[in-house]
Amino acid sequence: MRGKIRGSTEHGTVLLMLLLAVVACGPKMVYESAHQLQANLWHKDSVLIFEPLISDTSEVLNIGFTLDHSNLFPYSNLWLFIRVNGPEGMLQVDTMEYFLATPDGEWMGKGNDSRRRLYWLYKGNVKLRHPGVYSFQIHQGMRGESIRGVEKLGLWIEEADDGKK
Repeated sequence: MRGKIRGSTEHGTVLLMLLLAVVACGPKMVYESAHQLQANLWHKDSVLIFEPLISDTSEVLNIGFTLDHSNLFPYSNLWLFIRVNGPEGMLQVDTMEYFLATPDGEWMGKGNDSRRRLYWLYKGNVKLRHPGVYSFQIHQGMRGESIRGVEKLGLWIEEADDGKK
């Protein structure tokens, strides 16, 4: 009986160590936040603002977006107007096009027939120059007053896994 308990404990310890190794090996999340869109509509004048605090400027980072949408989204792509203000007042403005569907109309990302989640890289392997709060202001850039089917848009910042500092 004592051997069985010990064996179970050893297996549990091994499983716990494997789980920790898998979690520890993945990229470290520096920031992650999302905005739920009311009634799954994103009006052209609505600005989604994210304000991550960046304290370690020696890290190489990946910055990206997560989009949750329903099958009511009427387009195969999404244009985003992105304004980034740094703590020192610097400004960067980008216009980005992201694809939600393949050319033959199949939804990309993970999910089912009614809901999908996509992860898009915005900036890869970047170093932010100054510590402090950065402001990311995101507008949708599609034609029309609002787009339906957008449930949530998130911003994530993770340490790049290339090992550079």
